[in-house]
Amino acid sequence: MVGAPLVGLLAQPIVGTLSDQIWTRWGRRQPFFLAGAGLAAIALMVMPNATHLGMAVGLYWLLQLALNIGVAPARPFVGDMLPISQRTLGYSIQSFCIGLGTVVASALPWLLAQLWPTTQAEGVPLGIKLAYYIGAGLCLGGAIWTFVTVQEPPPDGDYGQPHSLDAVQSSFRLVTEMPPVMRQLGWVQVFTWIGIYTIFLYFPTAVAIDILGAPNKQSVAYAHGVEWAGLCIAVYNLLCLGFSSGIPALCRRFGRVTVHASSLLCGGVGLMSLMLMDSRYPILLAMIGIGIAWASILAIPYALLMDAVPIEKSGAYMGLFNVFVVLPQIVVSLGFGWIMGSLLGGDRTLALAIGGACMGLAALLMLRLLSIDEPNSVQVPGQSPG
Repeated sequence: MVGAPLVGLLAQPIVGTLSDQIWTRWGRRQPFFLAGAGLAAIALMVMPNATHLGMAVGLYWLLQLALNIGVAPARPFVGDMLPISQRTLGYSIQSFCIGLGTVVASALPWLLAQLWPTTQAEGVPLGIKLAYYIGAGLCLGGAIWTFVTVQEPPPDGDYGQPHSLDAVQSSFRLVTEMPPVMRQLGWVQVFTWIGIYTIFLYFPTAVAIDILGAPNKQSVAYAHGVEWAGLCIAVYNLLCLGFSSGIPALCRRFGRVTVHASSLLCGGVGLMSLMLMDSRYPILLAMIGIGIAWASILAIPYALLMDAVPIEKSGAYMGLFNVFVVLPQIVVSLGFGWIMGSLLGGDRTLALAIGGACMGLAALLMLRLLSIDEPNSVQVPGQSPG
């Protein structure tokens, strides 16, 4: 579980800085989209055909690197293309697309397995292989579509051809030049992602064993519980889709800081409420709060950050901002196991409750940014800025 955040910690600041400083005939962000999508497509095509564990691990690391190469310029790309008044709308649409992609990716293996059922005892089932191949095609096709249909604005200043070492040095310099808004948002992100990562690590097993009472991981009840947890994850991503579409209007009415703090509080309450549940259907109620929080997490912090940093360094700052996302994941991966065994008695719902408390703390920390809140600064479709 440490692999993905570790790659993000190293790759995103460097790629973000390079995407600020390198301008080519094809733009400055889009070449990274294409390179990342191409590498990811290769990894996805080969991964289900891996012949041994070492090959699978190598392809996993390649996939993580490719995704970080493609994702690092995506956040500043939205800011490059949109005026300040439309950035919250842009990041909300990006949040919507992430939620949609997650729902499709979650459902695709099951759907393909229904269309092409398999009885093979060994090897990767055909439905799973097809899911990887379709994912590779969509990944590469989306990058190519963006490249063909979107023209990046021309550079305002002089752009050189820096080496990766220059990008590393630049990233370290940016730490000392970090704007106050970014420092405050950074602490919000740290506690937010402690909460989110407890979901990634513990939610399926917590549902199966601690809530629904499966005796062990080898039981049929455990398999059914994990399946229900997967459905719950799909539900909160569907709710993310719905709430994302309403974020711009809510931010225009109440302000981005207030909306994000309230959303994080909803997520925290949703996670903490899992301690009280002992049957499957009430879990869906908790997913409402988590879905609201997830939609806001994917949109509002990036819109606020983009408004606070120089546009010519937005890629570098976005890459550096990702450190506040991946460091909590690394810390939780390495240290939370001891907390589970020594302090929580192995109860995963308590781990999720701690994650919820961290999201509540993130909501309180978010209130420190109320001084920059401008409720009427967000443009929504059909309205002019006012």
